[in-house]
Amino acid sequence: MGIICLIIGLAILMIMCMKGIHIFISVFTTSLFLAVTAWLVSPDMLNPVDALLQVYTGGLGGYFGSFFFIFVLGAIFGKLTAISGAADSVASFIIGKFGERAVIPSLVAACAILAYGGVSVFVALFTVYSMMVSLFRKANLPRRLIPAVYFAGAGTFVMIMPGSPQIQNLIPMKFLGTSATAGLVPGMLTALFQVTLVIIYLTWLFKRVKAKGEGWVEDEKTAKAEEGKKDRQLPNVLVALLPMLILLVVLNILKWDPAIALFCAIIAALLVYLRYLDWKKLVPNLAAGTMEGVTSLFNTAVIVGFGALVMTLPAFKESFQAIAQSGLNPLVVTAISVGALVFISGSGSGALSIAMPMIAAMFPATVVDQGSLHRVATMASMSTTPPFNGLIITVFSVCGVSHKEGYGPVGTLTLAIPLLAMMFMLLLYTFLPASIATM
Repeated sequence: MGIICLIIGLAILMIMCMKGIHIFISVFTTSLFLAVTAWLVSPDMLNPVDALLQVYTGGLGGYFGSFFFIFVLGAIFGKLTAISGAADSVASFIIGKFGERAVIPSLVAACAILAYGGVSVFVALFTVYSMMVSLFRKANLPRRLIPAVYFAGAGTFVMIMPGSPQIQNLIPMKFLGTSATAGLVPGMLTALFQVTLVIIYLTWLFKRVKAKGEGWVEDEKTAKAEEGKKDRQLPNVLVALLPMLILLVVLNILKWDPAIALFCAIIAALLVYLRYLDWKKLVPNLAAGTMEGVTSLFNTAVIVGFGALVMTLPAFKESFQAIAQSGLNPLVVTAISVGALVFISGSGSGALSIAMPMIAAMFPATVVDQGSLHRVATMASMSTTPPFNGLIITVFSVCGVSHKEGYGPVGTLTLAIPLLAMMFMLLLYTFLPASIATM
């Protein structure tokens, strides 16, 4: 009965999200439903009030506190690149050098390089968003596809590639004693397969959009921001890029905390963009950037609170145990169990943190190659991303796009294509010679 209630709850959440209902209302309604039904089915569970006040708010508050400065400082940095004209400068340079046809591959490549270079996908979003808006406007592409292009570069093949510094590739190392390049050959072949599907899909998608005559439409917020831009002087592209490069150096070479790296980038932007900023409007603009960051953080934190609540449900624990003890091939068990946890909790890193200790205990090196287990677990953590995933919520919020407008392409890139890639990887481990598969 508990599992049925969990499935119904997830269906309610997805339907509400797809209908465009605000994420907090959607999540709170679903959390209340699950808390009440779990208490009715299992009286030993926390009562619904305590479940919401202790478990849900604990997960929400913990995440909000942990990522507060990253979100807020990231939003402020993004605002500075926008109001100084730096984002427009970079956009104009790309359009001028490569033409409108190269906008999409250029943006996908930029996002992929940032993510594989170690920039958090949240930080990378704030780094490239203003530039993406400028490029989409100049190329007359619809705003609703900005999230799809972002995920194509930063949230697909890069996340599962051997050597990636993203958290999904690092968590298995802690429990399996592997390296970041574990499963090198199958991982790289799967990444190549996935990026090929991504390119084919994006090519088809943008041809279809152009054929329908769909283009950029200014919203009130963007239109207001564009006022007075026509005659203003833009910084040279090298000047525009300097604070962004400083951010990457401080974050990836000096290895400083992301919040500190963003603060350094903000200081650099204030100095480098000095002559291009309207200092009379600077404080209101920074205040607006702060609120944008807080809004994005809150929208993500509410879904993290939901994941914390779900993970306490008996049905959640029973589901995992049933998959783990099914007797299937260890790699298949890993793929199914991690993938199921991702879809239930809405978090790839959260699912890995829960699943890997149990998987490592069940499948030691004497049973299965640990590098193979690592690579399959990493792929699985990205193969069943649900519509209520925290990063998806954040990207839509930052881009000003609703689920109804933008989830179709994003779902294809973060759910359909990764599922195909997961099956491709399992086939590689089935048919590749062991000497190559375990490299």
